[in-house]
Amino acid sequence: MAERNIIIISLDEVRPDHLSCYGYDKISTTAIDEVAKEGVRFETCITSADLTPIAMGSVITGKYPNKHGMRDPYSYISGPSIAGILKKSGYTTAGFVGNGLLSRRHGFAEGFDFWNETSKETSWLEIIYPGREKDEIFYEGNYWVEEFFKWLKENYKEKFFIWGHLYETHEGSEYSLLKKGLIKEGELPEFSYYDAKIKMADEKLIGRLLETLDELGIAENTTLVVMSDHGTNLGEHPVDPIPWRKEKKKYPQHTTMYDCDLKVAMIIKGEGLPRGKVVKGMVRSIDLIPTLLDLLGISVEEYDFDGLSLLPVIEKGKAEGREVYSEDLFESRGKGALQSFRTEDFKFIRNLTLGTEEYYDLNSDPQEQNNIVEKVEKEKLIGIRKKLNAFLRTQVSAGKVFSKKEKEAIDKRLRALGYIE
Repeated sequence: MAERNIIIISLDEVRPDHLSCYGYDKISTTAIDEVAKEGVRFETCITSADLTPIAMGSVITGKYPNKHGMRDPYSYISGPSIAGILKKSGYTTAGFVGNGLLSRRHGFAEGFDFWNETSKETSWLEIIYPGREKDEIFYEGNYWVEEFFKWLKENYKEKFFIWGHLYETHEGSEYSLLKKGLIKEGELPEFSYYDAKIKMADEKLIGRLLETLDELGIAENTTLVVMSDHGTNLGEHPVDPIPWRKEKKKYPQHTTMYDCDLKVAMIIKGEGLPRGKVVKGMVRSIDLIPTLLDLLGISVEEYDFDGLSLLPVIEKGKAEGREVYSEDLFESRGKGALQSFRTEDFKFIRNLTLGTEEYYDLNSDPQEQNNIVEKVEKEKLIGIRKKLNAFLRTQVSAGKVFSKKEKEAIDKRLRALGYIE
């Protein structure tokens, strides 16, 4: 097995078309561009969900939600995740997360030797409910960057795996970032300082990480992944305002199955990978973990992954023939329980709550504005529906179950964040 460190950095709510290496020209994401120059950038990568714990659950397990079990905020993820797999192979593992749903109580810490999650001390959003006990105060956000580098400098001589999920690029973080001086008042203020946050993450995290890996002398034997969990809607598709925001802003938010919410950035650099290569065609975020294990020479046969190694695709320079399933069955979000099925050529979306269906020809209508479901052959639609039906049953054991009190507490947190009304 190759001796390689692995680092995955996931940036919350970051659309690939707002990174300069994907063609954006309003800001320059210099550090992320450097990762792309030194590695492989996937032109079209689709995530399995528009909600972070479900999307990242699929990333770290290489499986769709029906197999890993994380389908709503009341679920527990069932591994093994890449952390547990690599730990078995002698890796020291560490996780740093800022999204409150990527928590130990939801099972995300399993397989990690060191785990850093949102707490009272680190949060930038504190939700207090009058008359409630202290254990019903909730915290969101966790700018873990300093702790991340501290851990790296203390453990870099070990063979390690790190996952860092930065929540500060998400809607709502702007108040904390302005207060801390990490972004500037009035500079790139559009969409709740969306571009300013991405620029901050590029400089304060990715840029610093590249410098630190060089300083520690481990850049050459470290595989680095920079990606996002899901995208976000910046007005391409009409949605209702976020309920909890005083300004009643509509965007950014991610409650749909359209590409604006499901298309993510994915860039990988490291030994065994070409430099400056762009892979055309559609890949999936569930393909990441099988790819990393393939690079390490670790067999994936026992893990029942839905994803497939991308090494053959990277060599060819183009992905072909892949299908991707995505969902948001958390009915309280958006306009109902959603499923989608996407290929290179078309997207099918169904709303299980409203009983509606949409079909888009992605070649002629990449912005998904013209629903042509009425023109699609009945037999083709039946075949797609059957595929979607197969995903509705969760295959893992129910395991732990949240109590009524815990569910009510989670609802309050989600309501305060604007995820449900």
